[in-house]
Amino acid sequence: MATSGNIIEVKGLKKYYNRGAIKALDGVSVDIQKGDVMVVIGPSGSGKSTFLRSLNLLEAPTAGSILFEGVDITKKKYTRMEDSTGRTVTVKVDVDQHRQKMGMVFQHFNLFPHMTILDNMTLAPIKVKGMDKKAAEEKALALLDRVGLKDRAGAYPIQLSGGQKQRVAIVRALCMEPDVMLFDEPTSALDPEMVGEVLDVMKGLAKEGMTMVVVTHEMGFAREVGNRVLFMDGGKLLEEGSPSDIFDHPQHPRLQDFLSKVL
Repeated sequence: MATSGNIIEVKGLKKYYNRGAIKALDGVSVDIQKGDVMVVIGPSGSGKSTFLRSLNLLEAPTAGSILFEGVDITKKKYTRMEDSTGRTVTVKVDVDQHRQKMGMVFQHFNLFPHMTILDNMTLAPIKVKGMDKKAAEEKALALLDRVGLKDRAGAYPIQLSGGQKQRVAIVRALCMEPDVMLFDEPTSALDPEMVGEVLDVMKGLAKEGMTMVVVTHEMGFAREVGNRVLFMDGGKLLEEGSPSDIFDHPQHPRLQDFLSKVL
């Protein structure tokens, strides 16, 4: 079981391609605590997105374990003790059930183009969680209002700007009431003037205590909002620490070199 406070525990995570010729992840271990805003930085091809996508098994690891809320989701089964009887029982791991608790926001918005914004947001709560349609719509409208888009509920994705679509993608994930939010370079596909409106939504989530893992090239966000920063390169976690540790007192030569080019 996960230790107190850890919502995710990653141990010895590896992801190899071409029979080990390409090591996208090479033994990454990290604990993510409830309320963490963990920002993952590094050059392109460093393994950042592979790491993030492995957390909900969108990428199947080659080796290692991922404990989410105490359950190793890389295994097909796990054992637990029944409190009432004291007996040990074997339980099948339902990956989809765990994924419901992990909101995912991608670089590209992945909204259904033939559905209105409101229908995009209520689809999963109704189909997956069995939520009443009226309740799902009320929740969706409240979330849209929170990001200033309630008046666009009846619009279609093509009628929205990139920043608006990404804000919808974030609150769509929130409709499922996740325990963790995973962001895979959420601002990389946006025009520069639209980046701020998306980051503001993410800052608001952080202030509310949402556990977040964010892969980004936005160093300002990492410094200002993150409480932990990971630096990856070559599939390895080379350094981790507070924003001050990483940006003001970098230790690893590769991190020093990286920051000299991006700051």
